[in-house]
Amino acid sequence: MINIAILGRPNVGKSTLFNRFAGRRKSIVDPTAGVTRDISMAKTYIDDITFNVLDTGGLLDISDDTLNEKVREKALKAAAEDADILLFLVDAHESHPDDRHFINTIRKLNKPIILVINKIDADSHNSLINEFYSLGINDIVPISAEHNNGIDDLREKILEVLERVGIDLEAEREKNTIVIEDNEEEYDDIEDEEKFDEEFEENKIINIAIVGKPNAGKSTLLNTLIEKDRSIVSNIAGTTRDSIDETFNFKGDDICLVDTAGIRKKKNVNTDIEYYSVNRAIKAIEASDVCILMLDVFEGLTDQDKTIANLIIERRKGIVIAANKWDIRDKGTTWNDYEAYMKDAFPILNYAFYARVCATRKNDADKLLSLAVRVAKTRFQRFETHALTETMVRATREYTISAGGNPFKIFYVTQTGVNPPAFAIFCNHPHKLNSHYKRYLENRFREMFDFRGTPIILNFRKRGKKYDS
Repeated sequence: MINIAILGRPNVGKSTLFNRFAGRRKSIVDPTAGVTRDISMAKTYIDDITFNVLDTGGLLDISDDTLNEKVREKALKAAAEDADILLFLVDAHESHPDDRHFINTIRKLNKPIILVINKIDADSHNSLINEFYSLGINDIVPISAEHNNGIDDLREKILEVLERVGIDLEAEREKNTIVIEDNEEEYDDIEDEEKFDEEFEENKIINIAIVGKPNAGKSTLLNTLIEKDRSIVSNIAGTTRDSIDETFNFKGDDICLVDTAGIRKKKNVNTDIEYYSVNRAIKAIEASDVCILMLDVFEGLTDQDKTIANLIIERRKGIVIAANKWDIRDKGTTWNDYEAYMKDAFPILNYAFYARVCATRKNDADKLLSLAVRVAKTRFQRFETHALTETMVRATREYTISAGGNPFKIFYVTQTGVNPPAFAIFCNHPHKLNSHYKRYLENRFREMFDFRGTPIILNFRKRGKKYDS
């Protein structure tokens, strides 16, 4: 796809414009300068053509922000290596020397540039445009990203400029048309609705969120997996603010990997920006199939890690727990002892996968992602009723209890859902079962069907009266 990069100084409205293109509030928008640090990406459609839009960090020549240099380098690198067309955004109410400085910098990239003059919120602001002609950019579009004014003009200008530099827009339109036609043919060929559902699940994108406290190594893991510096890595806690997602193919599976902001205790969240960051991390958990919970091996499983794990458990997501920085662990620490310590510290997650990793090592990162993919596929498995029933009946024979004065009996078991796996167990006197016996049955279920890494839902139900005999 054609990539559009949005560049400019902090607080000129880049993220607001990005959200307009994305059609949703994907990037955090806040009056505080320098909120965006990493590169956010979203799809947009202009005249039946699909584009990628890149939101970049604010460009400042000199700043007190210790991460300014990394933010600037990442933005300019995205412009140089990834973008096909550049939108340079300026604030109509504030002409700044850095505007000219960075316009001259990106001119050297020899890529088409559109100067977008933002915050033209009223007709009286049109006179402010004249000041920016001196920047020497021929293609200029005044807009108000906040009020959605001039956005259609900007879309038309993008198409005009791309056509002028030799991009075959008709060929780009045909790409979308071919995809739509192919899909329609597939639908026409599918007679069995159940078969279609299975195919859809096999070809689905697996959503994996990387979560944890600040500085646990989440951004490092993302960069290692995709083999490029997508997220800024720093020793400063809270470097990542927006949730950064990357979609790629991993060993034949399509993965959407999300790097989230570090989740701190509520009492330590002291700014609106961090509040929004944490909320987006939680939303990333909700949208995921599996979460990779990153731990710092030196800190162990802290109360905050348990809180994050509970967020995952409550939302019934798959989980892989990664002990990061294993390569520099304390001398004499063995994996068996460390894994046993983690399970003892948080027994509710005994079903989770535990992995030791160094997030900077590609081999470790790939093994960790393979575990997460395995858990995701487990969550979409379907089982025949007879196999489920046979397993549970055998479990009750090996260890039985009385229910309502009679031996506990299971009539049959059927699967009622996936992601997470859910099952209905039809039995006599379900309300008489104690938690200990339910836990026993769940553990046997896990052993027989390999549900490691994911919660499962067992609903015990009383069979209808007409079957009681």
